[in-house]
This record gives sequence, structure tokens and C-alpha cells, in this order.
Amino acid sequence: MGETRKTSLFEKMLLIVGIVVLIMGYMMINKVFIAEGGKLSWGFLQTVFLWLLMVIIIIVIVIGEDIKEGILLQQLEETKSLKEYMIKGKKKH
Repeated sequence: MGETRKTSLFEKMLLIVGIVVLIMGYMMINKVFIAEGGKLSWGFLQTVFLWLLMVIIIIVIVIGEDIKEGILLQQLEETKSLKEYMIKGKKKH
């Protein structure tokens, strides 16, 4: 099985920011909906779409960070195996 890696400080901060954006966005959307009298209006739709865009951007950032960490771990493993190969090659000669 694959190794489990520890989460970085950036990933923890991103989780906190994501949760805050979700909660505050929901509260703001609720306020706009109440202020508009429970009707669908242009302001309400703008608020919802901007909130959804922020959520999507956070998701894309998380995916990018995960891919970056995966690539770095793969490169580290390759570097270790190359180092071991070079050490074994020098011992043979």
C-alpha cells in the first residue's frame, strides 16, 4: 500500500479558509435572500455565483497542492533510488 503523508501547514490553512468561506458565504447569501424579501433577484444571483466561484477556486487550489505534493514525493523516491544505484555502482568498481 502507499505511504500516508502528513498534511502541510499550507493545506491546514487552506482547510480553515475553505470552511470559513463556506460558512460566511452561506450566511451572507441567507442575509441577501432575506433582504430581498425571499425573491430571486439579480443581487441574490450575483451573490450565489460569486460564492460558488470562490468555492470552486478553493477546490482547484487544493487539487493543485495535492498534485504538487505527489510529484515532489515521487521525485524524492526517484532521487533516493538513483543515489542508491550510484553508490552500488561505485562499490562494484
